[in-house]
Amino acid sequence: MMRSMEDVVRDVDVLSQVAEAFRLRGSIGGVYSMSPPWGFAFPQSDHATLLVVMRGRIYFEPTGTNGGPIELSPGDVVAMPHGHGCTLRDDPRTPIRPDAVPVPAEGRCGKERASGAHTEFAGLCCQLAGGRANPLLNLLPPLIHCSGSDGRVARWLEPTVRLLASESASTTPGRTTILNRLAEIVFIQLVRSWIDGVPETEGGWLRALADPQLGLALEAIHSEPGAQWTVASLAARARMSRSAFAERFKNVVGDTPLEYLTRWRMQRAAGLLESGDAPVKEVVAASGYASEAAFRTAFKKWVGVAPGSYRGRRVDGAAG
Repeated sequence: MMRSMEDVVRDVDVLSQVAEAFRLRGSIGGVYSMSPPWGFAFPQSDHATLLVVMRGRIYFEPTGTNGGPIELSPGDVVAMPHGHGCTLRDDPRTPIRPDAVPVPAEGRCGKERASGAHTEFAGLCCQLAGGRANPLLNLLPPLIHCSGSDGRVARWLEPTVRLLASESASTTPGRTTILNRLAEIVFIQLVRSWIDGVPETEGGWLRALADPQLGLALEAIHSEPGAQWTVASLAARARMSRSAFAERFKNVVGDTPLEYLTRWRMQRAAGLLESGDAPVKEVVAASGYASEAAFRTAFKKWVGVAPGSYRGRRVDGAAG
């Protein structure tokens, strides 16, 4: 069935809400220009890592997963949402140098940077609130690979790669900010591409974003998490009967509607607390709880620590 433009725009908007609530923060690791032979090992990371192939070919192999080696071509993008390590080399026969670390080719013009280099790629990082406990990461696979030969990927990736190459070679003010935002764009686009290819029985609430009825209920929860939602009112938003909605939501998302509502409220509250700005009473109100005591009980059950302790832990970690 063809999806209307309204449905597509709604899906994008809901995914934008997800990215904002999970406080997605991207950063550029560097743009690398390599001349053969070369081979590097990248260790496991605490954040999602992404690789964008801009020129040449790369033999990529993830570590700590069941995935085998992949030959990457220009325009290919891979993401390791859980921060698994990987090896990169110019040829399968090239040995990995465990002590070698690639140096970003920053601040040089395109011709100078590419001179003698057969391969060019960008390394990106993305962090989300809550780290490995983030419910978005919990749904994503260890590896996402989008081929540049896929026309749907090429449409958004080609201009993004051009911007990455241009800004990485720039020395003008704002360069780092633009590169960091581009890292976030690549990650969100990858997630969108992955959602499009996930079978209906997989993907949890991410897959449900594309459901024409469940998506309406998710949009309502994401837009107004503090509202006093019930299964009946959410079913009305989805234009379904209460019983049919509850059963379908549980089958697709994996949680009941109210379990998902609580999960979303707590994740959003964790993001607000991590920002260090909003008073707890404002976080309570935004989360739809009538009292601070009820909110503290729910938050501690979901996160494992009280709101004040969680905020103090995050602040101490940032200061360190």
